[in-house]
Amino acid sequence: MSIRIRTINGTTVALCAAETDPAVGDIYLDDTMHHALAAKFAQDWEGQEVNWEYHPEWQTMATQKLRDAETELRAWSDMQ
Repeated sequence: MSIRIRTINGTTVALCAAETDPAVGDIYLDDTMHHALAAKFAQDWEGQEVNWEYHPEWQTMATQKLRDAETELRAWSDMQ
């Protein structure tokens, strides 16, 4: 999934690119770059306990969502 890295009121978040529109200052990461970061995260934290609770970031991300990625994918698939 391609993502946009965006800072909102001092909080840096990763947003689904399909669910958001570009904004000034965004850093766009395509699917390959996002995958590479996920692989690096998995390697760095392998065998360690990870706290998956990021409530402030999740709340900030929710303020930016304009549309649903699943709906977008279905619409795109129907056009093929």
